[in-house]
Amino acid sequence: MIVTGPNGCGKSTLLEGLRSYTGPTGPILYVGPHRTSGRQQVRMRFLSQQKLTMRSLLSTPSLPNFEGIALKSRARSATDYDEASSYLKYSLCQIELDRQTAITERFDREGKIKKGTMPDIWKPLREMTHNLMPHLRFHKIDVTNRDQVQCLWEVHTKAIHVDIDELSSGEKAVIQLFFPLIENRILARIERSKGGDVEDAQTPQSEEVCVLMDEPELHLHPNLQGKILDYLRNLSIREHVQFILATHSPTIVEQASSEELFLLRPSELVPTEENQLLQIATDDEKLQVLRDVFGSTSNITAMRNILVVEGQKPTDNSKKAADQRILSFLSERFSQLTIRSGGGKSECKSLAESLSDILSDEFSKNLRAHALVDRDLEEGKPTTPGVHYLPVSMIENLLVDPEVIWKAITTVHHKISLTDQAAVDVALDIIVDEMEDHEKARRVKAEVGLHAFRLQDPIDTATDQAEQFMQTLQASVSPEAIGAASATAEANVVRLKKTNQRREYFDGKKLLDEFYRQHLHGTGMSKEIFVYECARCAADRNVVKRFVDELFDSIAPA
Repeated sequence: MIVTGPNGCGKSTLLEGLRSYTGPTGPILYVGPHRTSGRQQVRMRFLSQQKLTMRSLLSTPSLPNFEGIALKSRARSATDYDEASSYLKYSLCQIELDRQTAITERFDREGKIKKGTMPDIWKPLREMTHNLMPHLRFHKIDVTNRDQVQCLWEVHTKAIHVDIDELSSGEKAVIQLFFPLIENRILARIERSKGGDVEDAQTPQSEEVCVLMDEPELHLHPNLQGKILDYLRNLSIREHVQFILATHSPTIVEQASSEELFLLRPSELVPTEENQLLQIATDDEKLQVLRDVFGSTSNITAMRNILVVEGQKPTDNSKKAADQRILSFLSERFSQLTIRSGGGKSECKSLAESLSDILSDEFSKNLRAHALVDRDLEEGKPTTPGVHYLPVSMIENLLVDPEVIWKAITTVHHKISLTDQAAVDVALDIIVDEMEDHEKARRVKAEVGLHAFRLQDPIDTATDQAEQFMQTLQASVSPEAIGAASATAEANVVRLKKTNQRREYFDGKKLLDEFYRQHLHGTGMSKEIFVYECARCAADRNVVKRFVDELFDSIAPA
């Protein structure tokens, strides 16, 4: 069972409550979110104290006193350091003593030990590390120095052996997480070795075990997080183990199946009569549909209002500035929302409507999705609920300001011919003058619109349908229609020039592109960085602040 949800929804509190459950089942092992593992100097004289097993330690609310182990805290909770892992080295060394004792007892009893009659005690540990971290191999417990017993590992197949304390935090994290789950198999092999039983069969669990893991992904590479999920599935099938994970890991959440994945919703978003915990989808097909619609499982589990914006989802390899990222630079308030790229204008509107329905019906009636789209050439306010226009033609128009651009290119001032903010102002005027023909054409094309033919029933009228479509298309591009549209476009461009609004309502993307091409192309500053720097500097513009305030007032009015 994988439990996810936003910060503060109570995932750790849920696990804390479950660990205190008492019933007819076996032990409950708890792995907290604040794990720490101090270096331990293991001395032989301390190993003969009380027997330590990691399984028993993880099922206790506090850690026992053990001479030789110095701890900052012995309490085990979700709000403090859990130093149970600091006992791991001692536990491993105690197993080595048990192994040596078993060999001695058997030799004393039989007088000899025939080759091949002793099982490999450490095989489960070797298999576990090999499956999850192929570069790491358990070597042995070295008791040569009785005041410095070492747990040695071979790393990257090199003939160099390092103590467990020298491994990376991620390597130690895997061993600490999963050793308690194979510990019983190692101990069972020791018992079998006393009688010469070398059978290699897996020893089943003697009792059912529930393992609670809070943020198992800590210190782990995303690829390893996925392997761990598969490993847990295999363990749960092979043995009587139930796993309940609380996680923020996108890797784990995205790879979870419908029967595994649960959402813990914030209490303020759930009516008092409803359970905060719910299964996200009843089957894998529905879960995949939700992932496709929301863009990712994380967008669902964030439990925030969603803002759908125009454009494609930004990627690490993208060379174009994405609206989604520009918004995050314009105001920190956008971090309050889950922002989802939705494609074109009509796609954004449709997606926002679908997301609103799903959020309200499936997850919380207090959540909604909104669409923020380019105004382009639209006038007035949108008539569709949940749809919001930018106050300018497109988001880049909010960045077209001499002061903003001059600040944004501070690092390359010495590489360009523009000497000050006034020179930038002149350069922008030159570009918008050059863009007038482009702007007229853009407006004519918008007036003509997009025409698409789709055959309708009855199909035996296909010819008539096609002829009617062609008549409509020809009428929209007739000399008279194009002439009228051109005259209107001409008048609007003249009006914008007279009212000094060309920077707000001309094609903002092209305007910034042209400025970059003419003045910044050879400076080494990428176009993407230029746009993002402009967005960061534009955050202080009054027009931007007013736009952000009005948008958030309409999304969540006070």
